Amino acid sequence: MEKPDMVFNGHDGYDAVVVGSGYGGSVAACRLSMAGVKVCLVEKGQKWEAKDFPTNSFNIISALRMESQNLGVSFGPKDALFQVYEQNDSLAAMACGVGGGSLVNAGVMVPTPVRTRRSSKWPKEWETDWDSCEASAATMMRIQSVPLQFPIAKIMKQIDVGEVEHMVQDSIKLSMNFDIGDTSSRLPKHQNMDTCIGCGNCLAGCPYNAKNSTDKNYLASAIQ
Repeated sequence: MEKPDMVFNGHDGYDAVVVGSGYGGSVAACRLSMAGVKVCLVEKGQKWEAKDFPTNSFNIISALRMESQNLGVSFGPKDALFQVYEQNDSLAAMACGVGGGSLVNAGVMVPTPVRTRRSSKWPKEWETDWDSCEASAATMMRIQSVPLQFPIAKIMKQIDVGEVEHMVQDSIKLSMNFDIGDTSSRLPKHQNMDTCIGCGNCLAGCPYNAKNSTDKNYLASAIQ
């Protein structure tokens, strides 16, 4: 994102600084902005457009950065889309860009299991608002059932995997746009999206502008 013009003189500047623009940072920035808080969002990566995402193996390698503390080596641009870090016995993989991990995941949206929601580790007050908050997130991410049969589902059906094919086709919901035809008249301006064609390139970033990543919803709303 563009470098902010920050003035710290006691009167100007920001009320809050949010680091990172993935699912966590984008939601925080959006809710704080809606509450009237002046927010500075800091993101290491660049703004990725659909046309910029890699669509072949060579381009994916070019969009990769690896750092190994164990070996003391690193390669790849510091703002590469894919970032892999190794230290001691830990390996961390993450996305770098406006939208964070939402840029390079499969967009699968799964409700929180009740047993997890009722864990004693969560504040008891959260249970009261959990359903409404999940519904709000589902609306913002525009999660949809898959209305068409992707090639992987056809393959599963051929090899007789029982309930798995039914689960893939009917149960999983994605933050993709499956609306057929021009949706621009029904979506807010910042959410103009194209239709998913089932290319399977989700994990390298959607080159067809069909994934509802956080830069298209929470961050756009925060800016507005």
